[in-house]
Amino acid sequence: MIATGKLVGARVKRTEDPRLVTGNGNYVGGMKMPGMVDMAILRSPEAHARILGIDVSAAQALPGVRLVLTGEDLRRHAKPQRAGLDRERNPTCKECDWYALASDTVRYCGEGVAAVVADNRYIAEDALALIEVDYEPLAVVIDPVAAMQPDAPLVHPEWGDNLMCYNEFTAGDVDGSFAAAHTVVKQRFRTGRNHAVPLEPRAYLARFDAVTDELTMWASTQMPHLVRTELAAHLNHPESKIRVIAPDVGGGFGLKGHFYQEELITAVAAMQLGLPVRWLEDRREAFTASYHAKEQIIDGELALDRNGKLLAARYRAISDVGAYNAYPWTSVLEMLHGAQMFPGPYHLQHYAFWATAVATNKSTISVYRGVGAPLCNLVMEGLLDMAAIELGLDPLEIRRRNLIRKDQFPYAAINGLVYEEGSYLQSLEDAAARFDYTGFRRRQGELRTQGVYRGVGISCYNEVTGPGSSFWHPFGIQISGYEASNIKIDPSGHVTVYVGTHSHGQAHETIYAQIAADELGIPFERITVRLGDTGDLPYGWGTWASRAAVIGGGAVIGASQKLVTKIKRIAGHLLEAAPEDIVLAEGEARIKGVPGGGISIAELARKSLYSSAGGLPPGEEPGLDVTHYFEPPRVTVPNAVHIAEVEVDVETGQVVILRYVVIEDCGRMINPMVVDGQITGGVAQGLGGAMFEQLLYDEQGQPLTTSFMDYLLPSAPDVPFIEIGHLETPSPHVPGGFKGCGEGGAIAPFGALANAVSDALAPFGVRVAELPITPDRVRALVIAGG
Repeated sequence: MIATGKLVGARVKRTEDPRLVTGNGNYVGGMKMPGMVDMAILRSPEAHARILGIDVSAAQALPGVRLVLTGEDLRRHAKPQRAGLDRERNPTCKECDWYALASDTVRYCGEGVAAVVADNRYIAEDALALIEVDYEPLAVVIDPVAAMQPDAPLVHPEWGDNLMCYNEFTAGDVDGSFAAAHTVVKQRFRTGRNHAVPLEPRAYLARFDAVTDELTMWASTQMPHLVRTELAAHLNHPESKIRVIAPDVGGGFGLKGHFYQEELITAVAAMQLGLPVRWLEDRREAFTASYHAKEQIIDGELALDRNGKLLAARYRAISDVGAYNAYPWTSVLEMLHGAQMFPGPYHLQHYAFWATAVATNKSTISVYRGVGAPLCNLVMEGLLDMAAIELGLDPLEIRRRNLIRKDQFPYAAINGLVYEEGSYLQSLEDAAARFDYTGFRRRQGELRTQGVYRGVGISCYNEVTGPGSSFWHPFGIQISGYEASNIKIDPSGHVTVYVGTHSHGQAHETIYAQIAADELGIPFERITVRLGDTGDLPYGWGTWASRAAVIGGGAVIGASQKLVTKIKRIAGHLLEAAPEDIVLAEGEARIKGVPGGGISIAELARKSLYSSAGGLPPGEEPGLDVTHYFEPPRVTVPNAVHIAEVEVDVETGQVVILRYVVIEDCGRMINPMVVDGQITGGVAQGLGGAMFEQLLYDEQGQPLTTSFMDYLLPSAPDVPFIEIGHLETPSPHVPGGFKGCGEGGAIAPFGALANAVSDALAPFGVRVAELPITPDRVRALVIAGG
C-alpha cells in the first residue's frame, strides 16, 4: 500500500553516535537528522484468529502519516523467518514460516498485523486506532498438556499436531539401575513463564541511502553481524551494502540475541520511504510480543543406593514454547539444554531424558540467561534434598557423596560432554564454612521452638560457557562459535582493539583493554576498545553463552601475541638485536638486560608505516595491524555453590531472604569487580524468577501481565547482600585460563531458594515444587501440611 504524503529521500552525514536510537525528536546525539520518522505496530487483540480483511484507508488519510504497511505489503518485500533444527539430526522437529506481519492468521495476542510510519509516535499511535481488522476467532489452546491431546486446536494446522519437537536420550542401564535401587525419589516441578526485562526495551532505527543503495541500522542487539546477515537474506539485498551498529545496549540477557520481525519491518519502511525510520518498543509490547522463557513441567526421578550414592536419573520435560520458533536458537534449545545439563556436577553413569516442546497460543519462548540450566538445577537440587530426607542424611552430606571429585577430571559426563577440572567439592566446603552451616542447624532448631521458621537451601551447579561450533552441531543449530579480534597500533602509539562480541553491561571495554595491555606491554589508558559496528569489525558472533572472556578474550590474546611477534621483529631490526631478546614494557620495546636505548611503540609504529625510513626488515609488511580468530576446542565448565537462608511467616506466606552466599569458580579472573557484578546481577535475576516473576494468560490467551503493576520484579529490599567468595581453576583449553561467568549467578537461585523454603516448612511435611514461590503458594503449602 502507498501511504499519503510525499516520499522524500534524505542523505545525511554518516554518524556512529551511540545515542542515535534514544535521541529526542529529530535531534540525535547533538546532530539533527533530517526527516526522521517514527513507526508503531498494530498488534492482534486475539490469541488465535483468521484475518478476513483489513482496512487502512482512514489511517493513510491521517495528516502526518507517511506509510502504512500490512502483512501483504511485507510479503512483497521480505521473506518470512523460518527457524528450526537440522532435520537429519532432529527428524521430529518441525518448522513454520513466521511473517514479519501476519496476513492470514494470528497465533498469539500481540502478533503484529500492520505498521504505521508517521512524523512522530503520537500520530502513528493515533493512526493505529483507525485501522479496522476483521477477525474470525479460532479455538485457543494455552495449556501445553491440553495442546498435546489429539483433539486440541492446532496452532499450525500443517503440522497435524502441536508438537514442535520431541527428543529422547538414554545412556547406560537406566531401568536396571532403578530396579536395583535402595531408594527412589520423584517429583513433578513447574516453573513460571518469565521475561528478561532489560531496562531498555528493544529499539531500531534504519536509514536507507537510495544513491549508494546502502542500508544502515542502529539496533539494540547482542549480535550485530547476525542482524546484518539476516537483513541481507530476508530483503535480498547485498550484505556489503548493509551496516548494523549496536550502540550502548541497556541490558540483553539473551532476549536481544535474536533476529526479530521488527528489525525487518523497520528496514523495509526505511527503504520504502527513503527516510530514517525509528521503532521503540514500549513495555507493554515487551511483555506481549518479545520472547518469553522458562515455562516448563518437569518430572524428575533419582535412584540411589543405601549410602546415598546416585545410581541413575530420569528427566521428562514438557516446554510451552508459544506460537513460533525463534531464530537463531530455536524455541526448543532451552528445553534441550536443560535436559542435557540435568546431571550437573554430580557423578552419574545412567541417565535418560524425554523432552517435548509444545506450541500454544502464547508469545514465543527462547533463550534467557542460563538457558534451561536454572530449571534442571531446581529439579536436581530438589530431588537431592528429598533423597537426603528419605535416607536420613543431611543435604550437605548427600552432595559431598555425589559431587565429581578432583581425581576424576577430566570427567567424561553421561551427557556426552567432557568437563575440565573444577573445584566442585572445595566450593561446597568453602560455602558451608562461610555460611556457618553447622551453626545454622543448631540455631534453626532453637528458633523452631519459638515459632520461627527458618530454612537453608544448597544449590550446586556447573555450566557450559564459551561453546565452540562443535557444541552446536549435535543440536542442529546453524551457528558458529568462533570470535575475531583486530588490533591496530597507530603512529601515536595508541591501540585500538576491535572485537566481534558486544557489551550490554559486562564491561568488555575494560576487560579487553586489560588483556591487551598485559600482552602488549602498553599502558591501559592508551587502549581503546571498539564493539558493535559491522562497518569496523571482522565478522563476529556477538555476546551470549558467557563467551566474551572465553572466546573474545582468547581472540584478543591471539591477536596481541601475533602483534607482539611482529613488534619484536621490527624492534630487533631497528635496535640491531635478535627478536627473542626484545621485551615490551611501559609502551616501549627494549633489549633484554640492556638499560635504556629502547624505542617507543609510537616511534616503532610510525617507522613501520614509513618504510622509506628503514623501519622494516626485509620482507616485512607495513603497519601494526593484525587479526586473529579463536575458537575453543571444547566448552569451558565453571562451577559454583549457592547457599540461601530464608525465614517464612507461616501465617501470611511471606518469605524473607536473610543471607545468600556464593562460592564461584570461573577460572582465572580478569577483573574480580566485574565478576562480582555479574554474579550479583545474576542472583538478583534468578531470585526474581524464583520468588516473584510470572507471565500469566487467561483461558482465551489474553495476557494478564502487561506492565510492572502486574509483573512483579524484585526491588532493593528483596535482594540481600550477596556474600561472594572465589576459587580459580584455570581452563586448559583457553588462552588465559578463563571460564565464563555471565550466567552462573542466575542458575542456582531456583534450587537454593526452593530448598530453603522447603527446609523452613519441614515441620509441615511439604515441599516447594512450583515457581515462583509466592505468598499464596506458601500459605497453601502450610495449610496442606496443617
